[in-house]
Amino acid sequence: MIRRITYIACIVITFAASAQLDPLYNQYQFNQMMVNPAYTGIYNRFSASLISRLNWVGIDGAPTTNTVTLQSALNQGRIGIGGMVVDDRLGVNRNLEGSVMASYNIRFENAKLAMGLQGGFINYNFDLSKLTLDYIDDERLLVGLEPYTEPNFGFGMMYMSPTFFVGASVPRIRQDEIADGVAISTRYRRHYYFSAGYFYDASVYTQYKATVLARYVETGELSVDVAISSFIDQKVWAGLTARDLRYLGFFVNFNLTKNLFFGYSFELPTNTLIIGNYGTHEISISIDAPLEKGRNLVQRRF
Repeated sequence: MIRRITYIACIVITFAASAQLDPLYNQYQFNQMMVNPAYTGIYNRFSASLISRLNWVGIDGAPTTNTVTLQSALNQGRIGIGGMVVDDRLGVNRNLEGSVMASYNIRFENAKLAMGLQGGFINYNFDLSKLTLDYIDDERLLVGLEPYTEPNFGFGMMYMSPTFFVGASVPRIRQDEIADGVAISTRYRRHYYFSAGYFYDASVYTQYKATVLARYVETGELSVDVAISSFIDQKVWAGLTARDLRYLGFFVNFNLTKNLFFGYSFELPTNTLIIGNYGTHEISISIDAPLEKGRNLVQRRF
C-alpha cells in the first residue's frame, strides 16, 4: 500500500508542478505521422493503424497510450490528408486529443519533399477518485481539478527517397497555461522533433535500416531514440532499440498479408525503475490499401 501511494503521489506532483510531455512511441519508424504531419500521405495509398502502448507494466498509474491514425493520398500523391486520435493516461490524468492533418508533396525523380500542417484540440481531464490516501490535507484533492480543452496546431517537413529520409516537426506549437486561482502554471511545453533514417539493400532476401528520433523540449530536456533493424525475406522487420542509453528493447513487425501488418515491441529500463515492473509493451495493427484497383503497393521502408 505504501509503495502504491508513493507512486501515485509522485505522478500527481509531477502533473501539478511541471509541464506534460508528449507520449512516447517505439514503432514510430513505421508511422511517423504520430510525430510529423508531413508524413501524411507521403506513400501514395490509404493507411489505417492502431497502436497501444503500456508503460512499466506492474506499476499502478503507469502511462498507457492508445493511438488511431488514418491517412490517404490525393491527386496522384501530391496531397495527403489524415486524422489522429490519442488517448493518453497517466495516474489520475487523462488527455484525449483529436487532430486533422494535411500535407503537400513536391515530387522529384526518386524522392519527395513533403510539408505538412495539423490542427485540433486536446482535452485534459483529472480523476482524483483513483487516489488512495490516508490523509487529505490539500483542498484541491477535495474539490478536484476542472477538466479543460485547448486548441493546438503544428507543422513539419520531410524529405524521403528510397534509401534515406530526414524530417523535422513541431506537432504542437501552442503552449498550454492554466490559472488555478493562485498562480498560472504551464501544463504543456513545445516539443521539437528531428528524425532521420537510412535503408541498405544487402540482398534480395535481407535489407537493413537505421533510424534516429531526437526530441527536444523547451525546458532543456533532450531524448534520443536509436533503432537498428533488418527486413528478413520481405516478410518480417526485426530490430533493437535504445533510448537515452537508459531504455533498451526489441521489436518485430510482421507482414501478415500484403496489406495487413502486426507489430510488437518490448522495452526495459536499465536504471532503478527496472525493479517492480515488467517492462513496456507496444502492439500495433495497420492496414495499407491501394487507391486504384489493380495497383501494387511498394513496401514501406520508413
